[in-house]
Amino acid sequence: MRLSSAAAALLAPTVAGGLGLPAAAAPAHTGPPQARAAWVTACELPGEGTSPCGPWRLLLRDGRKVTVGDSAARAKDRATSLFALSGDGRTIVYQRARDHRLVVRAVAGGPVRELPRSLRPGADDALYLSSAGDRVLVGRRGHAEVLTVATGRITGLTVKGEPAGFSGDGDEVLTTRDLSDGTRWLYSYGLDGRVLRSPAPQFVANAVTLALSPDGHTVAAFSSGGSRGGPPRMRTYDLESARLSDGVNLPLAGDASPDHARWTPDGRLAAYSYDSSTTKSTVVRVLTVDPASGQARRTDTYKVGPDPHTIVFPGE
Repeated sequence: MRLSSAAAALLAPTVAGGLGLPAAAAPAHTGPPQARAAWVTACELPGEGTSPCGPWRLLLRDGRKVTVGDSAARAKDRATSLFALSGDGRTIVYQRARDHRLVVRAVAGGPVRELPRSLRPGADDALYLSSAGDRVLVGRRGHAEVLTVATGRITGLTVKGEPAGFSGDGDEVLTTRDLSDGTRWLYSYGLDGRVLRSPAPQFVANAVTLALSPDGHTVAAFSSGGSRGGPPRMRTYDLESARLSDGVNLPLAGDASPDHARWTPDGRLAAYSYDSSTTKSTVVRVLTVDPASGQARRTDTYKVGPDPHTIVFPGE
């Protein structure tokens, strides 16, 4: 069972009007519906054990649970179908049940747009949606394709390593490459052709999750708790200057782990941590971190489920 996570519904939306999606930022209580999370339920299948049972569901910020009725739970050559939420929580991209084709639409509902058949993902591909929902990334080791939704243009990138998602503004793609000597390299690929690369220091190389800033060169690295019960920590690393910042302690127990993080437009970080060990419903804790001041606080706690097989949060 994989409980994947992502980051914050704090990001400003700007997406294609042709999809019927929001074109300008609006407060959460007055704007279009926002999703806190998407999940697919687990069930026991004869001969297969625990498996995803669709369709996918959305937990909205107003507490409602909405079913994405045409979504696939499973797909060919992979245990769980691909599903992604934009960072602002207002756009979804997923594999459709009847043909496993990638489609995109607003969380609020409305028209469903089919993505080009060339973007149909394979067994090893990952799927990401930019913060504003205006770009889709389908990537695997050595290659990434970025679709700009408004124009339909696909930018193909030959990359080193594995794609790890968009930068905070969607203009870059972060990849990581692990070498046989135990070192890890980080790469930032701009859609304009710019490439930055740097070997990762030990803290960054051992991080449980990474996030690339809207500036395209600052990476936030999150660690798990220490073996002696110390809290998880966050540090930033600059691919241009090779500067590693001081650490920030996170308000989580030592055995907890931030599972995914995203940068917000105002330069803060939002991260999610989950705990499914005590109840059938997964408990989600949302953290907000200000790298400049070193302040980190828990800003939200809620439950997803029951019995989730896979969870996706905004930004993943």
